[in-house]
Amino acid sequence: MPAKDAESTVVRGVTRTSSSFERLKVRRTFEVIVDLIKERIFSGTYKPGDRLPPEREFADVLGVGRPAVREAYRALELIGILEIRKGKQGGAFITEQDHRLVTQTLGDLIRLRQVGLAELTEARLILEKDVAELAIQRAVPEDVAKLRANIDSAIAQSHSGITASEENLRFHTLLGEMSGNPILAMMLASIMDLLRLVIRAASPGPDASLDTATDHIDIVDALQARDFGLLWPLLEDHIRRSNGKLIELASQSPLLDSMAQADHRKNLQRRSSAEQAASLATRHEV
Repeated sequence: MPAKDAESTVVRGVTRTSSSFERLKVRRTFEVIVDLIKERIFSGTYKPGDRLPPEREFADVLGVGRPAVREAYRALELIGILEIRKGKQGGAFITEQDHRLVTQTLGDLIRLRQVGLAELTEARLILEKDVAELAIQRAVPEDVAKLRANIDSAIAQSHSGITASEENLRFHTLLGEMSGNPILAMMLASIMDLLRLVIRAASPGPDASLDTATDHIDIVDALQARDFGLLWPLLEDHIRRSNGKLIELASQSPLLDSMAQADHRKNLQRRSSAEQAASLATRHEV
């Protein structure tokens, strides 16, 4: 076992040392192991689906105690990088990394009443405008066909008395993929996941789903015509009206109500900050 003192954390082949004037920044062994595993994932040494060595074996290789490895595995499982499976074929496996890690964090912010409906809509407007502009340039006929099939499915579900929220959310995710930019696609997919959380709390009926799907028809027509000047006003109006419907339902859902309260609280804070800035500017002028 390598020696450890108050100023350094050492794992075989990996050393993290802090100055004697920064003792409070010394890292625990499991944190160093977490970083080591992340580095190996980023470098491609570990790939999605790979199984990490058993705790005891990995501890021997690194020259640390088994509890440190166990704690590192648990920490990585908590943030979605590892999946711990039980049984004979079990173990710690590298997960496929996608937008869900982002969604989990943003979803927690919503549940903690740190994100308002207006902020969610603001993010959608900014992101979907860029996505739409790129999609118009890069979409191929097969992409347009996917969107139309999505709309047909949503309309059919709505006519059958089924709320087609999943299909309608998928429409926007497809738009993100058509942008050809994986970062924008991931961000929009994360926002759609958050919107799914909000819509479930709102419980809109089939009629609302049908209205949404009908909006999508005009949006696809503009996309196919490659007319951004026509597409963006349609998409912007669609997003704003969707937000308005959610605001109307706020009183029926504790989650939506808390998001509306977050909007109100932040509006008051911004107004107060603006008034203070104006007052300060007036004093300087005098």
